Amino acid sequence: MTTFFKIKPSFAMAKIVPFIVLLYVIGCTHQSSPDNNSSAFYTLDFENDNVSQAELNRYFLTTFPHSDPTEGNVVYDRVKWVNEDMVKVKDSDGLYLYIRQSDQPGFFDSVRVTSKHMYNIEQGNEAILFVFKGALPSVNGAWPAWWLNGSYEKEWLESTSKTNDDLDQYSGVGNYYDTPSAVNSTDWPSAGEVDIIESINGQKLIHNTLHTCPQMYDSVWNNDPKIINCANAKIGDPNAGCSGNAYEVEETQGTFAAIWKKTGIEFYYWPEGEEVRKPGGPLSSSPNPTKWLSENLKNTVSLLPTTAACQENAHESWQCKNCQGSENKKLANLKMIFNITTCGKWAGAKFDDSDTPLANCQAYISGEGKSAIDGKYIKVEYLSVKQLSL
Repeated sequence: MTTFFKIKPSFAMAKIVPFIVLLYVIGCTHQSSPDNNSSAFYTLDFENDNVSQAELNRYFLTTFPHSDPTEGNVVYDRVKWVNEDMVKVKDSDGLYLYIRQSDQPGFFDSVRVTSKHMYNIEQGNEAILFVFKGALPSVNGAWPAWWLNGSYEKEWLESTSKTNDDLDQYSGVGNYYDTPSAVNSTDWPSAGEVDIIESINGQKLIHNTLHTCPQMYDSVWNNDPKIINCANAKIGDPNAGCSGNAYEVEETQGTFAAIWKKTGIEFYYWPEGEEVRKPGGPLSSSPNPTKWLSENLKNTVSLLPTTAACQENAHESWQCKNCQGSENKKLANLKMIFNITTCGKWAGAKFDDSDTPLANCQAYISGEGKSAIDGKYIKVEYLSVKQLSL
């Protein structure tokens, strides 16, 4: 969840093999206990089914009892919320994740939802399809996102049996960077991050970005001949990652999808009003990506071996520490996350073209922008995670 830049590394590959995906569906919906591995793959159709709050809690943790890792002006910890009904399921309509004015000046109560289950590409599970239909807020000072984050920490790996009540014990204890939990990884980016949707400051642009350790991957986006390391696409920026082309939308709503496989990831988008439930479509019972139109494919990234290493002049000391041994690691143990933050490291830094964009962003959300943000929400109408075969 951060900004990104591109540079060309000092080494090159002799040849790049185009990233081509031919996928056929074998997965189907499961609605079993969260202790059963099959329940990691599911469909929650809030538009057509009466999905209960209890069912939502089977799959997700809806509190984040830590400070915001992106340093935004939000409170994700439900123990500290001053507002009620921050997470609301409306029958045959959708799941609403709100952001509301807090009693702390310049801050908002917000929601950060994290899946209990983790996802990995492995034998017998060769490709995974993530689909979300809904809407995200588009307003100055705000930074909504739908993304995947990984970790190798014990607390993270033991999340399926955890509840929001279990997480409350972390409230007010430690910082996000030194307090691992079922929803917080302090070894970032050791297991990587995949940003499927990010949009800032009311811009109608959707960004797709990867964050990894230097030793994990090089990348090629959209068959561009330029090879980019997925750790620091900008020298000295430990959060830059690697990214595709930002694509413009009329509204920050519709259907978004990502197909993750060992050799790369494809990112898709269908505007609101397109028929996404037809046979083979992303919301059908048997999605078939081979039938999807090329115009819906927004970015592809091929993941390549790399000879890069963590270097003092290019990377942070904490980054190199977290990435020790990462040449033997990969994107792993990825959990799904929805959240809305304000200002922070990216939206704040890009708020305007002045010398003090973050301070100006914080002043805006404390003043005239407060009412524009208050009461906004992420609306989830449909959400699924399915296995695909190659």
